[in-house]
Amino acid sequence: MKPITGQYECEHRSGVGLDYFTSRIDRLTLYPNGRFLLTVQDRSRIANAAQSFLQGQQISHSVPETRYEGSYTQQEKLVSMQFDNGRQEQAQLSWNGEGLQIGKNYFQKVSDSTMLPPTHRVQKDMNDIAKGLKIAGTVGSFALKAAKTIQKTVQTVQENPVPQQPNQPPSPAPNTSPQTPPPTPQARPQGAIFCEMCGARCRPGKRFCNQCGAMLY
Repeated sequence: MKPITGQYECEHRSGVGLDYFTSRIDRLTLYPNGRFLLTVQDRSRIANAAQSFLQGQQISHSVPETRYEGSYTQQEKLVSMQFDNGRQEQAQLSWNGEGLQIGKNYFQKVSDSTMLPPTHRVQKDMNDIAKGLKIAGTVGSFALKAAKTIQKTVQTVQENPVPQQPNQPPSPAPNTSPQTPPPTPQARPQGAIFCEMCGARCRPGKRFCNQCGAMLY
């Protein structure tokens, strides 16, 4: 079996990507002298930054973590861990020696070295940082454009206020006075009538002249 010394990682992913900012990574280093160092990340970088902002504190880029030290012994696939604070843990080696199961957490071996950082971790963190900066630049650009647009709109409104409508004269009230009924035609006087065309005398009530046939009015 290959030596168990080296560096191990247990990554608690958020599922949204950019693990450097959103995930928690617990690290375990087993030294050749029988000592170990366990580093537990308390919060992700983005969660820590958000908490600092809400508390009115200066946003720190450091990772909030807790360090535990102790000694270990190995008996075949069983690794007994004795913490300096009195705590004890039993770790189980995987069948190929590439990982350790400690309680519910599985630590994947990432490097045989106990000094240099794992190459894959450095490369992945650099990629996540580059993506994060690109996203932040894009969001910042959109925010800047939106702010300029709002500022321009406010300035335009201030320089060109909407003209107010002049006061309209009140509409005249409807005339409610009683209307005078049209005059009724007066009755024709009773008696003899004469044709206006020929002058002949006609009886009252006749509509046409007996002489010329003209209409009588």
